[in-house]
Amino acid sequence: MNPALKSSLRRVMAQFEPYLTEVTAWPQWPSTLAEAARYSLFSGGKRVRPSLALLSAEAMGAELSTALPWAAAVELVHTYSLIHDDLPSMDDDDERRGRPTCHKRFDEATAILAGDALLTESFALISRSAPSAAFAQDWTRLLAEASGGRGMVGGQVEDIDGVESLEALLSMQQKKTGALIRASVVGGGVSAGVDLESLARLERYGEALGTLFQLTDDLIDADQDAERDGNSFLHHMSKEEVLEERGRYAERAISAISPLGPQVSPLIHFVDYITHREK
Repeated sequence: MNPALKSSLRRVMAQFEPYLTEVTAWPQWPSTLAEAARYSLFSGGKRVRPSLALLSAEAMGAELSTALPWAAAVELVHTYSLIHDDLPSMDDDDERRGRPTCHKRFDEATAILAGDALLTESFALISRSAPSAAFAQDWTRLLAEASGGRGMVGGQVEDIDGVESLEALLSMQQKKTGALIRASVVGGGVSAGVDLESLARLERYGEALGTLFQLTDDLIDADQDAERDGNSFLHHMSKEEVLEERGRYAERAISAISPLGPQVSPLIHFVDYITHREK
């Protein structure tokens, strides 16, 4: 990882993690529900989406404190999606990040309800903590579109049904994986009140980065996907073709935001980080 990016991530996470801990105390929740939700929320994830939200906000001129509610809401939704993806009726995974998945650590019903609670709490957090009503409105729309039928949920349905073409796979992954990544970046721009042209550039960057993330994921999980009849870019292209496609999407992401100025360098370095990550 680029040293400057590593420093930036350390700095923004130093504000994000205490904030996330504070807003997820949930004293009014049933204790088992809160424990299950926090078990998954603080399981050692890479925090890709909140990092992007905060780096985007800062690059566009916002104070990090302004974007913290958005970054936290995004991570709540991402965690909900992982809990539900791991369920026996979905991907049926027993382990995530080196420890039992939520439904294995607790039980299936608790895992379902913990995911439900995280999803709904994300919108409550925005409504309570957004700096203005305008921010709350824009963030709510972004999050609902990214997480619902036109985003993650719709993509998950298409994943379960299976796709037969590369075009259909790309569309599915742009919903299931890409939609929340794209929204994270755009919501950061909203935090800074940027103009429509800048928001459009951030959206193109986020869309390219989301596909780039999945291309890298499929390369990392090549052996695992070979054992499953899953939807992977490697089921439609050779490894060399996936690597070439990854390079094209990296260039697309960088070209989308480069005109915004030198302050977006952390976001440009993030492209390299996503491209060359190993897990």
